[in-house]
Amino acid sequence: MPFLIRSQSLRRKKRDAWQQVGLVAGFLAGRHFVGATDLHYGYWSDGVEHTIRNMPRAQEDYCRHLLDHIPPGLTRILDVGCGAGGVANKLVERGHHVDCVSPSPFLNEQARTLLGDRARIFECKYEDFDTTETYDAVLFCESFQYMDVNLALAKVAAQLRPGGQLIICDFFRAALDDHSSISGGHRLPWFYEALSRFPLTQIEDLDITDRTAPTFTVIGSAFNQVLLPIWQEVEGASQATHPWVFKCATWFFRRKLNKVRTKYFTNQRSAENFKKYKTYRLMRFEKR
Repeated sequence: MPFLIRSQSLRRKKRDAWQQVGLVAGFLAGRHFVGATDLHYGYWSDGVEHTIRNMPRAQEDYCRHLLDHIPPGLTRILDVGCGAGGVANKLVERGHHVDCVSPSPFLNEQARTLLGDRARIFECKYEDFDTTETYDAVLFCESFQYMDVNLALAKVAAQLRPGGQLIICDFFRAALDDHSSISGGHRLPWFYEALSRFPLTQIEDLDITDRTAPTFTVIGSAFNQVLLPIWQEVEGASQATHPWVFKCATWFFRRKLNKVRTKYFTNQRSAENFKKYKTYRLMRFEKR
């Protein structure tokens, strides 16, 4: 059993490390190519074409939709997994007092540049964040999927004042999510079962899957129109210049390479599959 626990802990550390790489890469690519400054999904309103050029607008609409469901009276807010600080910045501009928690040094530096001294940023995992202060709201904007559910809910219950709110805007796994190429998300029934053990009462549950799913149409198009041709050119050049090295490398890494091809270049990461296997929710819970 101790070996199993250590093995699981090591796998989680590796997964967390690569998740941070993915987040930083996504932020840099979005900022460089389309001027996006956020990491979260887009909220695609009617009439907005599902193209990469419209991603910044869809992300702005996402923030606007989220803020519309955060009551102004929730003065002190803890933003868990604040990314580059985009949502926190909008909360500060609206008059909220915001603390941020994030383990990423790079993204925290972007957030500090944006927020200055208008918000405090704690560089650590939420699981390691200890405070004697209490908040009017604890916000998870596409960060709850990375949490240990029971540990996160226990911390939220301790850090919220009575009447304070837990706000989650994130996707969860649906019942059919056993063979999805789209990873991430806790199983929604498991989340509700865990929630029942804490003094948190649900006061809002909005299904915004249809509005967020087109993000995968946009990203999938970018992968197939840009990254796939580059991938194929690299393979061709490697095979032509170093045939034996190419042959050995592709055999040795065949499982990982097949996984990458299946995941990113077969159109399985689509809006339709996202709607089939995931459910994106905007939920609020009040501490009893």
